[in-house]
Amino acid sequence: MRFLKIGTSLVLSGALSSPVHGQTTTGESAKQKLENASVLLITLDTTRADHLGSYRQALRNPSEAAASNLKPVQLRTQKTPALYLGKAKTPSFDALAAEGVRFDHATAQVPLTLPSHASIMTGTYPPVHGLRDMGGFILEKKNATIATVTQSAGFATAAFVGSRVLAKPMGFSNGFATYDDDMGTQHEEGLLPGIYAERRASVVTDRALDWLQKNGEKKFFLWVHYYDPHAPYKPPEPYKREYANDPYSGEIAYVDAQVGRLLDGLSQQGLRFRTLIVVIGDHGESLGQHGEKTHGIFLYDATTHVPFIIAGPGVPSGHVIKHQVRSIDVMPTVLSFLNLPPGKEVQGTDLLPDIQQGHEPKPNNAYSETIYPRTYMGWSELRALRTDSWKLILAPRPELYDLAKDPGEIKNLYGSNTAVSEELERFLWDVAGGQSRNEKLTMVPVDAKTREELQALGYAGSGPPREVHLGTAAPDPKDRTEVLHLLNQAESLNSEDRFVRVAQLMEQALKLDPSNPLCHVYQAAALEKLGNYQRAAQVYQDAITRNIASDMIYSRLGKVYLRLQQVDKAAAAMSRASEMNPTDLDNLRNLGMAYLQMRRPNDAEKTFRAVLLQNDRYAAAWNGLGLVATQEDDLESAKRHFLKAVEFDSGAVEPLLNLGLIYQRENNKEEALLYFGQFLQKAPPKEYSHLFAQVRATIKDLSK
Repeated sequence: MRFLKIGTSLVLSGALSSPVHGQTTTGESAKQKLENASVLLITLDTTRADHLGSYRQALRNPSEAAASNLKPVQLRTQKTPALYLGKAKTPSFDALAAEGVRFDHATAQVPLTLPSHASIMTGTYPPVHGLRDMGGFILEKKNATIATVTQSAGFATAAFVGSRVLAKPMGFSNGFATYDDDMGTQHEEGLLPGIYAERRASVVTDRALDWLQKNGEKKFFLWVHYYDPHAPYKPPEPYKREYANDPYSGEIAYVDAQVGRLLDGLSQQGLRFRTLIVVIGDHGESLGQHGEKTHGIFLYDATTHVPFIIAGPGVPSGHVIKHQVRSIDVMPTVLSFLNLPPGKEVQGTDLLPDIQQGHEPKPNNAYSETIYPRTYMGWSELRALRTDSWKLILAPRPELYDLAKDPGEIKNLYGSNTAVSEELERFLWDVAGGQSRNEKLTMVPVDAKTREELQALGYAGSGPPREVHLGTAAPDPKDRTEVLHLLNQAESLNSEDRFVRVAQLMEQALKLDPSNPLCHVYQAAALEKLGNYQRAAQVYQDAITRNIASDMIYSRLGKVYLRLQQVDKAAAAMSRASEMNPTDLDNLRNLGMAYLQMRRPNDAEKTFRAVLLQNDRYAAAWNGLGLVATQEDDLESAKRHFLKAVEFDSGAVEPLLNLGLIYQRENNKEEALLYFGQFLQKAPPKEYSHLFAQVRATIKDLSK
């Protein structure tokens, strides 16, 4: 048997024609078997490549691990050292890598969920697809995606996502006949930036398997997204106990088990032989490297190096690609497997021919960016250009790293290697566009059609859209690591309900960085938890005075004013938030409730309908419409709306109470008792105990 040497890896030359899981890769029989060729795309949120077993094994010796800075580092923000070389047991991912191709270094285009997934799905860089950050941008319908192309070609398409961060209004549902972003009764109200309602990997897997049972006989494109490794790290048992000192690795081990269950289901249904399986991370996690605990601020490999594995028909077993590949390469590669055209805009490379022939793809430059530091922190955005050997990071103080000698990106060579820096910068601006040097971004978080419909309801047109000016003077994120440390400490203390200390830390952070919007939010949120609403309102107002207020600051200010029983001010603040970002459905719901308190049912109805325009299954909006109808004495409409709320959210309890009150008013004792009883059974005491005595007394009176 001959061996073919490719880079530093050895593969069997005969493996290219060896069938995997019953697949046939040559001749007419292959064509027949792959007539319904399908694709399963699995995206792993916040997953470092070095935390998967097959990637850990690729570290050849301890000295290389040390050179990569993969070692424990004690931070002021953590009680225990961060373990960069993860301990997660990942048998499912490792088996898939052995079955197919593992890409040694895949580079994400953005270290943030939304824009990174946009690059994966469109095969384009952020300046082309337009979804540049975690708020204020959407993936517009003009962008061709894997889903839109496959659906047009007659494929059954479905997506099951693990977090509200990828909810329908963000634009990813385009092309999916089924887009399951249902997080149950969870809402984002009160959550801090970067925290989103989510659901466990087991629930995502259950729903994906159920869909496959009903649709697996068709040719399909199925996307499954697992959010669990995202902070805060809280794996379920037994992973919580097993990884007590490394919960991040515990989350990854848990996801691995669920991916294994998904792949087993695919095999049990006899679909594996005709399904290309693609696994890729959207971004990594710093875990304290370079002064960053999580992700989004910096562009070092800790957050841009992601796992990437492909297995399935025609893919050789156990092959490792050494040259750098990119997130934007997923889309053209998947569509190539399906013999579908990727479209004119695609900037990624079709990797399939080289994979199938056992060749290394040609080296490709990888562009990455993050504007999150500017939009959330008031610091400079960052851009990077990475080759197999070098990384250039454009910042107020630029950085250049020789990755072959310095994979941990420690020694900045920018000032001593001008020729390389200039060449990489030319490549970078070729991708980003020369005009991007002083780019002005307009943040419009809804598509044109939805915006037009919202304007008809009185939303999304009253105020100017928020603009972000890139390339202008702003602090270098490297010079704000002390503020990052304080924010990291605050995040940890928030989970322990130590809000006094959080408020003190943010007071300190604001002295160092008074124009940081996120520090204002964290401080005010802690004051809210302490019941000091007057001081919290002052902190939010200070952000507005400094002209750094986001829609989140206005919406949170509105809720504080509600607590202070200043309903007029609350409505004004939440209305401003809705102008800036009408996709914040929780804010719209709260605004509608404020209008009801002000006895403005027409405005309340418009607001609730603005919610339903974007999500017609939003139970709280149906409950709001029921309250509007009640104020107008239209009890039949009220009952219909309350029943809709119960239909769309089995955990909703306020519609049950409202139905009981309506039937009591109509002297329908039987129905009133039914709904009052259901309210008492389902209502969480923490929120509704103050109503229990009155409801029980009403039930007693009705039962006489």
